[in-house]
Amino acid sequence: MSYPEKQRSNWWYLAPIIAGVIGGIIAYFVLRNDDPVKGKTCICISITIGFGFIGGIISYFILRKDNQSRAKLFLYAGIILGILGIVLGLIVGPTDVLDPGFNVNV
Repeated sequence: MSYPEKQRSNWWYLAPIIAGVIGGIIAYFVLRNDDPVKGKTCICISITIGFGFIGGIISYFILRKDNQSRAKLFLYAGIILGILGIVLGLIVGPTDVLDPGFNVNV
């Protein structure tokens, strides 16, 4: 069954940003009949934010046929988020220095 496309609000992009993957899935199912590109974009926002580099690649393949420029944007955003995650992991990550008084009772 074909539904007529109608313009939906850009406020829907906040759902995956605020609620993560669940918000992206909800936005997709609400928007998929009215504005399918916006629905797929909401899924891609949640995947890219949630999974970084891998999410950017997945999002690229979801959107590449519908909107090439938006697909590239998500690919680049995923690369940047992946690099940012690695750098922050190296800066803030666990250190090799342990407290000498640390004991584990088994």
